[in-house]
Amino acid sequence: MRYCIFISCLIISLSSWAQRKSTSAESTLQIPSKQSPTKKANLPSEKLSSTWAIGISTSTNSEIIGGLSLRKYWLNDEKSQSFAQLDADIIKDYREFTSPYSYNGRSYIEGKLNQLIVIRPAYGRRWTLLQKSAEGGPALKGVLSTGPSIGLQKPYYVDISYTNSATSQAYTLAVPYAKTLDDTYPKAFIIGDASFLKGFDALTPVPGWHIKTGLNLELESFKHNHMSIELGFCLDYFTKPIEMLNQTEGRGVYTTGYLTLFFGKSH
Repeated sequence: MRYCIFISCLIISLSSWAQRKSTSAESTLQIPSKQSPTKKANLPSEKLSSTWAIGISTSTNSEIIGGLSLRKYWLNDEKSQSFAQLDADIIKDYREFTSPYSYNGRSYIEGKLNQLIVIRPAYGRRWTLLQKSAEGGPALKGVLSTGPSIGLQKPYYVDISYTNSATSQAYTLAVPYAKTLDDTYPKAFIIGDASFLKGFDALTPVPGWHIKTGLNLELESFKHNHMSIELGFCLDYFTKPIEMLNQTEGRGVYTTGYLTLFFGKSH
């Protein structure tokens, strides 16, 4: 299968090269007689100026899919490029654990009070460490970026089964986990996680700053499309501790190892 793809790409490349040669020859024949025979006709430039890439991330402080990235490179130099990036990640506390009690197979995080969503606009640079060979292949690049971190603290919701003592009628409600720790809903028990969309009306922003560094392995590209894998480290600092777990001191600094798969297109 790999050889078929390689042969197809080679045929497409040769066809494109042949068409450019043909076009160049036709352009040369149309040069006016007054023009010097050694002067070449001005052809459209094929130099690429920028690349857009979208990434899917996983990290040491998240689920399997922990966030999304949008990145734009400015291809202003062969050795290094500047880029702008926007990340949206979900950060978990490393002390979290799933409750051993479950209802109909559903689970929830024991003692979790808040969830943390981090938005990171950033500016960075990328440097080429190992160039692609003349025959093609991957290229290794170093990445460094920094910018503000906008922490969004969102109450963690769970579904509970609650019986109204006045009417003896049972209800299923989605409530903040913190409400299960007081007497707001007496004799209620937790069924499991509620929808992630619950609690967005009670977001609390917490400003901060971050720095990211990593290694980007750029794989083979097809035409103007490319794919890369980035492995790195991110440090977030927030202006106040974020309380995520009950009876556990909140933290203002979070460190995360991440892996991102980027899909991009140059133009």
